[in-house]
Amino acid sequence: MSDFFKNSFYAVATEIAKKNPMSAPGQLPLIDNFTAEAPILKGLPFEQASHDCHHVHGRLLDATSMQVVDFDGILPSMQTDSQLESVHLTPFGGKFEFGEDRMRLTHKTPETFLAAQIPSVLRKTGMALEHSIYLNNFLPTTIKNKTAWSASAEAEENKLYGSMVAITWEPGQMTGLHSPLPYGRGDRFGKLFETEWTNNKARHTLPNGVVGYSATCKIFLGMLLANSQKIASLINIKGTPTARQLASLVNAVQSGSSTRIYCSMALKTAIAATYAETQRGNGLVAVTGAGEVSVLGVPIVTSSNIPKKVGFVDVPSIEEIED
Repeated sequence: MSDFFKNSFYAVATEIAKKNPMSAPGQLPLIDNFTAEAPILKGLPFEQASHDCHHVHGRLLDATSMQVVDFDGILPSMQTDSQLESVHLTPFGGKFEFGEDRMRLTHKTPETFLAAQIPSVLRKTGMALEHSIYLNNFLPTTIKNKTAWSASAEAEENKLYGSMVAITWEPGQMTGLHSPLPYGRGDRFGKLFETEWTNNKARHTLPNGVVGYSATCKIFLGMLLANSQKIASLINIKGTPTARQLASLVNAVQSGSSTRIYCSMALKTAIAATYAETQRGNGLVAVTGAGEVSVLGVPIVTSSNIPKKVGFVDVPSIEEIED
């Protein structure tokens, strides 16, 4: 595994929590539940954003390289050309509210009652976020960058098709982002998840008129996908992509050890079945006995949160970059 993936969301969130022993016991279960049903989110590389709710970065436009020179020769100048851009982080949050009678019937305190409610909510939140990242970040970025390619020339409007996205992750350009706010100020140090009681944990009248307790939970996350040469998609997939199409997708993102292909579980299963049974991969597609699939050495990563099908998109055929 690339060293870059050592900075996965799970690893980063856990490290932040452990910096403050006082907050770690409360934060670690939140992290576990948030990523329990979101394996892609759990493994995505993450970095700290430059500001509380947004991230300023330089989009690389061009760069020069070192050159062969004579001994004691004049060294050529090297430089990069970039433009400043900003990416907003998205707040994910909610408010827990529960009546005191309901709490007493379960023989719990406000703290233990809240602790029992959080796991299912965070699991659903992590699943929804992972679904959103694929559908609202990965795919639209490739369409905007004109790095989305169609697998079928016979795809029709108003129909649904399979899709997959290849990404080569790199520091500062292709990475997830988390806000520095939660662990950068006083008592919030060590808390990627901001969980706070309303009314100083005292009983109060809830909006529905019931007397009880309430608490809020919030986290700020974002995606930085700034290098158009490192992300591409194959869409309008009918059935199973050819080995050549899969290889072309990988080659389109300057693949390396930090490259991954993301798709639905159904599509990965279809690819595994096709190339394991027929051996038509021609050395381009490899399938292990456990059903793991890689294309030119790049693993396919999947999750139940990636939709099986997405709508038709009118983009050039993948054959255009194969030729």
